[in-house]
Amino acid sequence: MQLRRYQQDAVSAARSSLAAGRNPVLQLATGTGKSLIIAALAQPRTWVLTHIQQLVEQNAKTYERFTGSAPGIICAGLKRKDTRADVIFATIQSIKGVLVELPEPDLIIIDEAHRVPHRRGEHSMYDSILRRYPRAKRIAMTATPWRMDNGIIYGDGESFWFDHLAFNYPVKQAVADGWLTPLVGVETAIQLDVDEVDVDDDFNQEEVGELQTQEWLESVARSLPQLAGERKHIAVYCPTVAAANRALSAILEETGWRAELITGAMAPEARKAILRRFAERETRVLVSIDTLTTGFDLPSLDCIVCLRPTLSSSLWVQIQGRGTRLANNKKNCLVLDYVGNLIRLGGVDMYERYYREDSLEEVEAKPLRPHVKRERKYLPGVRKLTPIDPMTGLAAGNGTALTVDVHAVSAVAIKTKRDPNNYILMVQYACTTAENARIDATLFVNTVVPREQDYQFFKQRGLAVKIPAPAQSVAWAVRAARVPKQLQVRKAGKYWNVVAEHFTGVEGSAEQAA
Repeated sequence: MQLRRYQQDAVSAARSSLAAGRNPVLQLATGTGKSLIIAALAQPRTWVLTHIQQLVEQNAKTYERFTGSAPGIICAGLKRKDTRADVIFATIQSIKGVLVELPEPDLIIIDEAHRVPHRRGEHSMYDSILRRYPRAKRIAMTATPWRMDNGIIYGDGESFWFDHLAFNYPVKQAVADGWLTPLVGVETAIQLDVDEVDVDDDFNQEEVGELQTQEWLESVARSLPQLAGERKHIAVYCPTVAAANRALSAILEETGWRAELITGAMAPEARKAILRRFAERETRVLVSIDTLTTGFDLPSLDCIVCLRPTLSSSLWVQIQGRGTRLANNKKNCLVLDYVGNLIRLGGVDMYERYYREDSLEEVEAKPLRPHVKRERKYLPGVRKLTPIDPMTGLAAGNGTALTVDVHAVSAVAIKTKRDPNNYILMVQYACTTAENARIDATLFVNTVVPREQDYQFFKQRGLAVKIPAPAQSVAWAVRAARVPKQLQVRKAGKYWNVVAEHFTGVEGSAEQAA
């Protein structure tokens, strides 16, 4: 097995970063061969950790093909506990139970690293492992180096496990280079109204499932022959098991296509049999809940039907990434969205345009709509320069991360549609980039049902504010408090969201670059 050019570049970037004493993130689109890069980077006393059995198995097999040596595996599902091997592939759940039997690692590589807390001290199995071995070097591998709360998993300072993005190979570049197949998105005429669904970190999927009545699902199924009549392998993503069963019934009744349901609760052998029938085209449609995401690999998949709404750009990327792999006679993968994800999240840099079924009009992919559905008020200022993405040298786009200098701050309490009786604190910053481009960045603080980051927000400012408290009662204190010198921000459509605040400044800042 030989590394492709971009894989060689990724390996070189990681090695250079490690040699400089840093802990890098490698961001590569789903389907571009992260397992081969891992194999090239693994050395004696390396642990490769992930959260699911399928990835352990895939990564270990690739390592053996690439190096000619069999690695150790620690995975309860695979009935393996090879504690004496030089290179170990393991699930985080299984290795945690045998740490006393293992020598200390020199290098820890984490696959699907967006599951690692983006700050130290957040309770998780990954955090406990990394704290136990602080001298081990660290590499993060992921297609989406951010978490649900838009927290990027890397940054300067002791609070982050990974300190910079060393390499990025996005979907659009991989498609242009011929290593991935393009996606074609269709916002279908049939759309589920989820405006009244409760939202915590994401939509309450039980409520979504209740909205998906048999009648609605039958209308979805009736649209499939016209929209996906030429597609051979169709994966349907559902919110709940109950909704998936209703969807299966509707598809069988309305299309006559062979369809099956797969869930995580099934026995492994049963799941393997279903996946085999799907791969061999005995089954045309596979209905699932969260089973066909990370670790699912069927290159011939040419249609994704999304009935699961989400606010998570990382989950949306993972779902779409199932369809980007190359296969014989496959020109593209069709993404049929029935729940507003294309409008809500756009293509997340996977495609710039999609189609509306009712008009077949090609339209611009729309940005993420903020959960708080109210016009954002901008502080005064003239914007003559375009912010530049330092990773590409091009104009900043959806997902661009920057470090910016702060010049002014405002805080107001606004109502939310989800709970109109309470307010949320909206903090806005007037900032400049390294090129002196003006941007406004926004941070939302929940003072009524505070999270850990909300308590931290007040602690950083030295405010003796007691929360829970109404947002109106603390807005004045925030406006009068100390202002961070710099922010890490991430672009979501036309908005910039705050990822982290820095009160002492960070290395490589806009101020230093100016």
